[in-house]
Amino acid sequence: MKITGIRDGLAVVGLALLLCFVLLTAFWIADEYHVDQLWVAFAWSSLLMIPFFLRAFRAHLERPRLIPFLAGMAIIHGLVFVGLIKFEVPATYWLPIFVLEGYIGALAASRLFGVAPSADDI
Repeated sequence: MKITGIRDGLAVVGLALLLCFVLLTAFWIADEYHVDQLWVAFAWSSLLMIPFFLRAFRAHLERPRLIPFLAGMAIIHGLVFVGLIKFEVPATYWLPIFVLEGYIGALAASRLFGVAPSADDI
């Protein structure tokens, strides 16, 4: 049992280091090819929402119209993230804004599709 805890801790640290390496590499490549860093931030913030959506709506993914909706939500999240950076919103406001964004997205999913995120994530 103790070995598993150590292994899990090492796995978390290894994945965190891998994510840092991948993100730094993406920004380095963007700098090399003169791509605006906001585009990289937009892409990564949108892509990193996919695991959250897959876990939250896993019971409802067989609905064909839900996938484009979730893709739209990921794009909206990316735009909100870039907007917060571009307009230099203080970091203390970011969490409430992201919570409000998630609430509006869950409310829209409930109204449009009659689905709710699973309670496993809480």
